[in-house]
Amino acid sequence: MALAPYYNTPGMQEPALLGVIQHAETLARFEYSKRPTEDRNGLWWDQYSDRIFTIDGDRAARVLKTVAYVVVDEDPDGQPVVEKWPLRSNRRYVPQA
Repeated sequence: MALAPYYNTPGMQEPALLGVIQHAETLARFEYSKRPTEDRNGLWWDQYSDRIFTIDGDRAARVLKTVAYVVVDEDPDGQPVVEKWPLRSNRRYVPQA
């Protein structure tokens, strides 16, 4: 399981963790949050506004109920290279008041 480098606490500076997804084929689990608007200088923020935490860092993504679109690289023209991840589950965390 790839955990975020922080957890939800009152008054935290990072975007709140939204949940944990499980890849349907590999069964790997990943926590995710909203991306900060300044992340990667705002590149692709309108299309990929989520951030998936991986074992080697994080990736810009768009997480839906049954699928996640994950930016895995950038082509020579600066466009995102995206993988479509089928999801076995998407468990949303309960927001803290």
